[in-house]
Amino acid sequence: MTTPQLDNQPSTAPSADDSERRLHISFTVPWDGQMVRDVLTAFLVTRIMVLFVIFISSALVPMNQGLYQYASANNVVVDGLIRFDSWWYHNIVTQGYNMGDIATGAQGNVAFFPFYPLLVKVVSAVIGNVYVAGILVSNVALLIMLFYLYRLAMEEFDRGTAGRAVFYLAGAPTGVFLSAMYTESTYLLFVVMTFYYARRSRWFWAGVSGFLASATRNTGILMAAVIALEGMYQSGFRFLPSAWSLTELKDHLIRQVRLVFVSWRSIAAGFMVPMGLISYMVYLQIAHGDALGFIHVQATWGRQVSTSGLLQLIPSTIRDLNIGPNLLAGQINAIALLATLSTVIFLPILVAMAFKMRPAHVVFVGLTMLIPLTTGTTGSMDRYILMLIPAFLLLAHWGERPWVDRIIVGVSLPLLAYSTFLFSHWYFAG
Repeated sequence: MTTPQLDNQPSTAPSADDSERRLHISFTVPWDGQMVRDVLTAFLVTRIMVLFVIFISSALVPMNQGLYQYASANNVVVDGLIRFDSWWYHNIVTQGYNMGDIATGAQGNVAFFPFYPLLVKVVSAVIGNVYVAGILVSNVALLIMLFYLYRLAMEEFDRGTAGRAVFYLAGAPTGVFLSAMYTESTYLLFVVMTFYYARRSRWFWAGVSGFLASATRNTGILMAAVIALEGMYQSGFRFLPSAWSLTELKDHLIRQVRLVFVSWRSIAAGFMVPMGLISYMVYLQIAHGDALGFIHVQATWGRQVSTSGLLQLIPSTIRDLNIGPNLLAGQINAIALLATLSTVIFLPILVAMAFKMRPAHVVFVGLTMLIPLTTGTTGSMDRYILMLIPAFLLLAHWGERPWVDRIIVGVSLPLLAYSTFLFSHWYFAG
């Protein structure tokens, strides 16, 4: 979207009626009936679908017995949303943090950032059940996030795009993680809040939201760049000059440096973001003597960020796909295939974003995709794409074409049912 030109606006002061009308709109628009209907439809349809698949499949299909353990033996729906990393969050809430043992390979739970477990601990103290508290926090965060996403989509595009955006995200192929005892919903809530408040030039609240994001997940630190870039863009900062002559390049550079100083409020808000990460590092230093423990412990999880990982990405992906001589007989790793396809599909979307979206959006999506890929594998990328909020906005914009909308929904919902089945039955789903 182009930045509105203010030079042609009336110079007269707004009337009292205008001020009253804007005040009325500011209080009523965020909760208009259409938005509530669209958000609740997306939330209820996809969440009922997830719960239905868990209930029916749990009743009919045996679990993966090698891994299976009960979180709630008398409630298959609650039990089906407590899988894999959920047990680590339960461990943090009930027993606190530990470093594990890198020498022996014993995994430490300091790899998981603290704000989500903290919320779960507070809620569980009220309701008396850690598992239910984890699921409740995730789903309440999801619902609130969808409202913010709707408003963000209206800022960037229009109401039709907003309605599709909330449904596309809630119904994404790995959307089961948005209801499970995972950080996805909570982290996304703070990410969308940061984008929304930055877009509205409410820098303090953008900084607070980014702070919470970086206390919830390591990639939350990226919100510092989002806030700073959005403020600079709103001030008129542009990376590319209008012409490529030497004089124009020099003048352009001088103008952009000046605009950086003009954007000091957003840059200052950006500096609030790392405080979430720094707070966790201070705790780790005091409690465990290792401020970077959340990085060091990654060795026990088999994931280490490295630039050399990108060089290994293609050969490791080929190896993970494990394609046999009889492909049509199913001789392929289907889980690796979905993760790889997610990467392949969203990379072109990232390129398209460079021409259609604001710089902060492009940088966030690019880095959010790049960071996990530097581990040298596409593993879990089908889950990580849930984080790519601006990409979902662009998809929703493209979805104004009925055939595009049908393809997205027609592919996403069956895969959501499939990943829900896998996840609830203790098979890796992202």
